[in-house]
Amino acid sequence: MRGNGALQVLGLLLSLARGSEVGNSQAVCPGTLNGLSVTGDAENQYQTLYKLYERCEVVMGNLEIVLTGHNADLSFLQWIREVTGYILVAMNEFSTLPLPNLRVVRGTQVYDGKFAIFVMLNYNTNSSHALRQLRFTQLTGQFLMTPGLAPQPPYDWHLPDDNPRLFTLSAPSKV
Repeated sequence: MRGNGALQVLGLLLSLARGSEVGNSQAVCPGTLNGLSVTGDAENQYQTLYKLYERCEVVMGNLEIVLTGHNADLSFLQWIREVTGYILVAMNEFSTLPLPNLRVVRGTQVYDGKFAIFVMLNYNTNSSHALRQLRFTQLTGQFLMTPGLAPQPPYDWHLPDDNPRLFTLSAPSKV
């Protein structure tokens, strides 16, 4: 009987590690190293993101969000609290990136040799779809930004309507 109990405990631990006993929760998930490379269209990119990061809390590697359409529901990203590599947000059309629990971007890998967070070309020139807000309300640490700008947490990053390539920091909006 003693061996049977040990097997049951081992089975429980293995199932918890796989996430089957906690509603397929995935506390730790792998990052990607694709850069601006994409496979398929915006819908395929969205499905890949969803499969990788649903219920993810810690991204072991890079969080790359590339070529995602304007109707994408990215609320599944809300659980991410740490990224060990870099965050790349490029060539998307959604208006808000919801990472309200993100606290740390470690930058063990950096994009283009120097960026822990890199945001670029998130608009469609043929429509009004564009990234307007990055919800990094829990992010802490130091940022290398425009000279003279010393942001303090929490952060809301806004992309002005007149120049979707530029972003600014401000205190979070009261919701």
